[in-house]
Amino acid sequence: MYTFLLITHIAGGFAALLSSFVAIYTKVVRDNHKIHVISGKVFVWGMTIVFLTTVPMTLIKPNVFLLVIGIFSFYLTFNGWRSALNRSGLPQWPDKTADVIMLVTSMIMLSMGVYYYLQGSGFGIVLGVFGLIGGQLAFSSLRAYKDGPVKGKERIRTHLGSMMGATIAAITAFLVTNIETDPVWIVWIAPTVVITPLIIYSSRKVLGSSKSK
Repeated sequence: MYTFLLITHIAGGFAALLSSFVAIYTKVVRDNHKIHVISGKVFVWGMTIVFLTTVPMTLIKPNVFLLVIGIFSFYLTFNGWRSALNRSGLPQWPDKTADVIMLVTSMIMLSMGVYYYLQGSGFGIVLGVFGLIGGQLAFSSLRAYKDGPVKGKERIRTHLGSMMGATIAAITAFLVTNIETDPVWIVWIAPTVVITPLIIYSSRKVLGSSKSK
């Protein structure tokens, strides 16, 4: 059973990684909305498969670290998918439920991060960084609901940020299974450090284009 889950997990991750590059290319380099949507759907399904296999795998071979990382990665995917699908911008129960789950998970990640760090494990830094990111995103999402529907350029920015964050997760998963670094946290954090400035720049560009019109 575990071998089957692992093969399925790898296949889903590989599909997600490839489709993410296609989705970015057809949005940024060549504006092809149809291919962008198709590749985006493949990415979401790939990441969903990754998450659905992560849960039983971490139960068969107990690994809370990978479980919370899996929840964090899927939250980014789910949030990005929902922001594209829900054009009304009105929060529904799946959105709020996902945010609450991420908030609780981020608290677990931060607590584990402190414990690991005190034990001298580099994974403490990984959990600390991802826990802060996930918690901040979930908290901001819940707070945004109080200000009314998230529509227009703000919705696009949410979609862009979450999907790019999920892409970072896919790239990170590929790197950590193929590259070893000392300390261990470097390979885990490097994609976030490199790509996050691009997300910030793109988000500001999206909002800036709305203000200039």
